[in-house]
Amino acid sequence: MKKMNGLLIIGIALILSACVPSQKKLAEQREKDPQYQYDKAVVCMQYGLADEAFKYLNEAIRLDPQHYLSFNLLGLAYMVKANPTEAVKAFTNCLAIKPDFSEAHNNLGTAYQEFGQIDKAEAAFKKAYELDQSYNASFNLARSYYDKNKLDQALEYVQKSLDKYDRSILAWNLKGLILESRDKIDEAITCYEQALKILPGEVNISFNMGVAYYKAGRFEKAKEIMEKILPLAKTEDLRTKIGEILKRIKG
Repeated sequence: MKKMNGLLIIGIALILSACVPSQKKLAEQREKDPQYQYDKAVVCMQYGLADEAFKYLNEAIRLDPQHYLSFNLLGLAYMVKANPTEAVKAFTNCLAIKPDFSEAHNNLGTAYQEFGQIDKAEAAFKKAYELDQSYNASFNLARSYYDKNKLDQALEYVQKSLDKYDRSILAWNLKGLILESRDKIDEAITCYEQALKILPGEVNISFNMGVAYYKAGRFEKAKEIMEKILPLAKTEDLRTKIGEILKRIKG
């Protein structure tokens, strides 16, 4: 029995020793896989480690110059680092490889917006929407139209966005701003209320709703909202705007 146990131990040891080079080989193979490098970059981005993500994305692209997902994520990393010039290059490279990738068109539009190139941004958002009618593309297209004061088109596309995903506080807020610009104040207030049901107490949307109440002549309600959010305002600009509204209300 002791002899058998000894043989068993030796056998296990041999198996384990054989596993070590096998695991090492597997690790080496994974490091040469561009998708594996990309997946590591995705994790880095999720944790806000854009600088670390660059390392893995550049390696993925070195291993496979046609890895379009890496170019797209590279563009997003550059956006995080406030470098729209390089972001545009990355998204353009992505689309040269995969022209029907809606997400990259949408991201390219966002990068163009950072440059203030509204026409180019609008064209990119249009292409993204043509490809898959996503709520992100329709929202960004609506925002682009709003920035150009094309309110009918803006309202049309923000509604398309909400039809796809009605939990977007950004879309509800934008719809409120559009309706407010068209002097449909009560409808705008309803939109802000919808947004605040999803994210109660959001300061910027609460401010927009307070302004709408002020425009509607409902000064007590506007005052209540502004006084509530004043201590929560994180920027001097917003605190100044709140103070101006309160000053007008108090006369």
